[in-house]
Amino acid sequence: MENLSPRKLGLVDGIAGGVLGNMLMYFSIQLTDETILDLRYLPVMLTMLFIGVFPGFISTLLIIVGRFMIGSNISSIAALILMISLFLGFYLIVKKMDSSKGIIKKSLTMIGLANIEFTFMLFILVHNKELLFVLIPIFWVISTIGGLISIYVYHYLKRSHTLLKKYEKQSSTDFLTGLNNVRQFDDVWNQLVVRAKEKNERLSLLLLDIDFFKKVNDKYGHPVGDIILKELGEVLLNSTRSFDTVSRNGGEEFSVILPDCPNHQAIEIAERIRRAVEKHPFPISQQDHINITVSIGVATFPETIKNTEQIIKYADECLYKAKRMGRNQVCH
Repeated sequence: MENLSPRKLGLVDGIAGGVLGNMLMYFSIQLTDETILDLRYLPVMLTMLFIGVFPGFISTLLIIVGRFMIGSNISSIAALILMISLFLGFYLIVKKMDSSKGIIKKSLTMIGLANIEFTFMLFILVHNKELLFVLIPIFWVISTIGGLISIYVYHYLKRSHTLLKKYEKQSSTDFLTGLNNVRQFDDVWNQLVVRAKEKNERLSLLLLDIDFFKKVNDKYGHPVGDIILKELGEVLLNSTRSFDTVSRNGGEEFSVILPDCPNHQAIEIAERIRRAVEKHPFPISQQDHINITVSIGVATFPETIKNTEQIIKYADECLYKAKRMGRNQVCH
């Protein structure tokens, strides 16, 4: 569902609203042989309040079609006019009503409009006025309470979904740099290793470490060190391909997963990163900046190592080889 375009997602939401509206019609009050009373407007109200006009229109259309499937008569024609009128009224409320009024006031306005229009329609279609004088107040109470409960439930579920997505992102994202954390690195890496073996693709890994970062923390303090780590994350993102996976694996250690990337290209990307970091001014105050360097180890399956379980270890060995050789180097 997350891969759907907004238009297609709106269509799915609209269809869901239409299905719910039709279900509500099947749990209706039968006033006459042709006329039913129900809460079919609620899905249209919810989709237009929380999702958009397009899914609200789709829901309205499906509810109208569903009503004609129950029976084509004067009541279904009245229902057609009613749903079109409600859709237009809801549209004006959503678009024209001050956004500062809040969801509750907008929903109460929508519910009130629906109650008035349903009442007007029933007084035209149903001739037993004594029955209507009993049912209409009950309908207003049920409609208002049901509408507010549906708003609360939908809002609660939407908020819960938003929080869940937020927690999912936090569980896979490094809190400081916004890059993938080591947990997400492991997940992506394992998936890409399986794909590389199945499709016989080349898979490269860069492991990099900031040179003498402890001295930076000792001299300028950890807050400045955090700024440098965040800035380095931006440099890495700008120096790699859009589909590469950049992660902070812990402390001053970072990684870049390069899918379908031969060794010579991985070395080129590593050198591009090294030069970009070397030239980049890292701020330590509003006026001052410092320069840092990184050491990088490169490993490529199956060119430099054929055992996928040893790729990370091999890249790590190359990283420490770069440090032993004087730092600010790429080793492979």
